[in-house]
Amino acid sequence: MSLSLTDVVRCDFRTSRAADELNARFQGLLGLPHRYGPARLALGRSLGLSTKPTLELTNLGLGKSIRGEHLFGQGLELATWTCLIVQHANVADVSRQQLQALVAAHWHRGIYLLWEDWKASGYEFDKFVARLVRHSQNKRST
Repeated sequence: MSLSLTDVVRCDFRTSRAADELNARFQGLLGLPHRYGPARLALGRSLGLSTKPTLELTNLGLGKSIRGEHLFGQGLELATWTCLIVQHANVADVSRQQLQALVAAHWHRGIYLLWEDWKASGYEFDKFVARLVRHSQNKRST
């Protein structure tokens, strides 16, 4: 059975506890009002890599959940995020559990990539944003 966008809106998504703690740290550092802000940045950062992320949550512990409607928004925004994640995984049909696992892995990998970008930018917001822009430009040119 195919997963519908209505199902995605109702799903809860989470990543590892450590990645969720780093997500909260980024929320404060970047002055973002909602937990989904850094999570979306992390997902985008991870989706910019061609390799599939892997994550085994069994021993890592789970972070707090974010409802699909908050993490991805609604309408076109929801459809876009869902399509990007499914397309990156190169699967024709995805279950709720598979999508939750993909999101957890991308979120985990992405938040740590963002942390490396933050450190490499000397903990300066403008340099951090410029670095993210360069990553996106490099992805488009490949």
